[in-house]
Amino acid sequence: MDSHISDALTSSTMLCNNRFPLPGSPSTCTLDTVIVPLPSFLFLVALAIHSFLRRTPNEHSLRIRKWLHIAYLVLLGAQIAMTILELVRLGLENLGVGLLPVNTLGLLCAFIVLLRERVHGRSRTLLPIFVAYWLLEVIVEAVKTARLDKLQQVDPTTSKDSKYPSSDWFLDNAVMLALYCIFCVTEISVLFVSSRRRFDALEMQKL
Repeated sequence: MDSHISDALTSSTMLCNNRFPLPGSPSTCTLDTVIVPLPSFLFLVALAIHSFLRRTPNEHSLRIRKWLHIAYLVLLGAQIAMTILELVRLGLENLGVGLLPVNTLGLLCAFIVLLRERVHGRSRTLLPIFVAYWLLEVIVEAVKTARLDKLQQVDPTTSKDSKYPSSDWFLDNAVMLALYCIFCVTEISVLFVSSRRRFDALEMQKL
């Protein structure tokens, strides 16, 4: 049992190098190797299950305004760029990237799914999956941003002594948190509209 724990700790250390031992928990290493990638991992599993169970490609599609969908894709593209920027800067500073690439992969899959749905409309069966994904991302990113705020207070670094100053790391994640909030609000709004239209349709059938 002790050997398994030791191996897990060794693997975690290999994924995260030279991290400041931040007081309290979770550590930045735990965040980047376990907590932050978890929503994307669950999202990828949910997408795989949905693809396997789906019978028709455009079943129960919901049309939304074109400009809103384009803005959604643009912001999601910006979010992907932000995650890649964080990976690059962590690598340059030799801090290790943990399992953060899983998060980038999840966002790329979300972008591809939304890009495919720009023509036929949003799939009602996918809406709850996206709502859950963005909500989980908001939660874990809020935790990480709070911990990075603590980091810049106890271990402030600047561009003179670091390739990835703690203030920049905090700011990057604060921006990502704001974008996740926008995505979450957008999906909840679309889900509400979808439920309202379905209710109206049922009421019309009763008449």
